[in-house]
Amino acid sequence: MNIISPRYSPGSSSEDELGSVTRLVSKAEDLEIERVFKRQAADIGKSRSLFEFGHNFEDVRDWLTIEQPSKVCLKTVLRYMVENHLKTTVKIEINKMYFNCHLLVLQAYSKYFMELNPIPFVVTLPETKVSQKAFMLVYKWMLSDEPILERKDIVTVFVAATYLRVKELLLHCWKYFDDKNCFNEASACVMYVESKNNVALDVVRNLMLTRIQKFLLTFVATSDFLDLPLKHLVYLLSSDEICVNSEIEILFIAVRWLGHDWGRRKANVQSLIDCIRFSSMPLWYLLCVRRVETHSLLKELLSLPTVDALINQSISQITSKMYEEKQEGFILDYDCISKNLQQSRRWIVDDACPYYHHICCPHTRDISFIQFESYLAALQQQSIDYWTKVEMLDVKNPRKCSCMQ
Repeated sequence: MNIISPRYSPGSSSEDELGSVTRLVSKAEDLEIERVFKRQAADIGKSRSLFEFGHNFEDVRDWLTIEQPSKVCLKTVLRYMVENHLKTTVKIEINKMYFNCHLLVLQAYSKYFMELNPIPFVVTLPETKVSQKAFMLVYKWMLSDEPILERKDIVTVFVAATYLRVKELLLHCWKYFDDKNCFNEASACVMYVESKNNVALDVVRNLMLTRIQKFLLTFVATSDFLDLPLKHLVYLLSSDEICVNSEIEILFIAVRWLGHDWGRRKANVQSLIDCIRFSSMPLWYLLCVRRVETHSLLKELLSLPTVDALINQSISQITSKMYEEKQEGFILDYDCISKNLQQSRRWIVDDACPYYHHICCPHTRDISFIQFESYLAALQQQSIDYWTKVEMLDVKNPRKCSCMQ
């Protein structure tokens, strides 16, 4: 059978064809090329053959103009073999389950497999990093021209892609993570909880934490909040973007978290106290809280010298500002208080909050931790989208409470 090179032309030499063949085979010397391509000169003393007479079957007029039969495209054949797992070249073992795969497919996308050397016939992957389902999804992603990731699988796929170092798949996951329509507030909080205790997702968790704003108090009401790492709680309580009814709630949130494991967490008190902006609390509350609060842990915190000093300092700052602004008494000093609020958090007005008062209302002195616990219990009974309906406070024209109507 004669093999015609696609670049063959009637004028090409036998040396060109010889070079093509030597590149195709691994041991060109085994072909006895000299015998195949270079015929020995005929002994003119003997009868001559047709070839020696000059007949040459290689030189056929219009040979290359004949219509050639079609064949299936190589990439189509290869895709069929790959997608149907024919003639696979490597086995992937995950917790006693084996996957028959083509190594070239894995190497095309995964740096882990590209750098694997030597390459065993069976590659074992840790299920803690690459679960069985995650590997199937990753391999399916590799075989697809237009892959789609489902929300329910994105965490396990991201962890697997991180271990296998599949850069394009990681970028695909980040396309979703970066989209605030996909992960914002409630969904971001769910992702945060779902990805806990997984180092590969630390960056994702940090991002999700920044999305929690109006959803904060709903999150605080859950048992998941109690397991929040200190550094993440410090981030939340230090943020200008979180939404609360009053700065007093920041103090209450800290107390709730500390009280869950006081024996171990009491060493973190100062880190949390540093997050609380006492000067943004109602003046009436600051004046009375140390005397009227009954919750034992909160009373203990308020008695600490550092906290006591911060409260006194805040009272002094507020009253000094009121005096400097030459207002007529501090109780109804709306303008001064509003200016102070604009430099602090994002404030909400939740009708379900039993202790909501205008910051200047004298009844803010009655706000207690028991009321806060009652409020959190009420939030647990609300619809899942309740937080979206809570109004933001207009600090330039804050809504008055019923006490001040």
